[in-house]
Amino acid sequence: MKIKIKNILIAVSVKSSIDGVLPVLKEYGVRIWATEGTANYIKSKGYKATSIVSGFDFDGRVKSLDKLILARVLSDKSKSKHLEELKKLSSVILSETKNLKKGDPSPSVQDDASAEPFDAVVVELYQLDEKNFPESMDIGGVTLIRAAIKNFSNIALAFDEESIKKLTEHLKINTGSTQSAFRTEQVKKASRFVAQRCNLEAEMF
Repeated sequence: MKIKIKNILIAVSVKSSIDGVLPVLKEYGVRIWATEGTANYIKSKGYKATSIVSGFDFDGRVKSLDKLILARVLSDKSKSKHLEELKKLSSVILSETKNLKKGDPSPSVQDDASAEPFDAVVVELYQLDEKNFPESMDIGGVTLIRAAIKNFSNIALAFDEESIKKLTEHLKINTGSTQSAFRTEQVKKASRFVAQRCNLEAEMF
């Protein structure tokens, strides 16, 4: 199944890894949603991006573990019930956020487009640091990758510099869309990547 990329979620540790894909996303009118640091970097490059930071950071432990974000990654676009539930969830969270932030224009306040599922996810994990372990474990990033793996029939995934380059070239060839075979190959690699990451972490305890 061919999927047109309309909304993409980006959260990367090495910001320069997305330099190549940004002009392609702009060319095809893709709306970019990103964690705060990534969103600021994208804006510094002259592109538009909406921050998805919810504000509940816990010293960096809970940057992307947000119900709405995960729902937008996991929603099955072929099921109307999923889309209806996503719209309701977005409406509730948007209303609550606006009430909490009255008089404080927070970057986490999103618009009605936050009810739309993501069509692609680009997540690059932070490097593990033996001197700061297990604090350096990337929980949110791995969660987003696994969510995208589960929903590969609806969402494209890139998880490192090489896979980001492959996504960029694929979007160029397919005029802003992704093919099922490409999404399948990407999640196979991502699954092995996550397994290797977990094995590495196990050896660090």
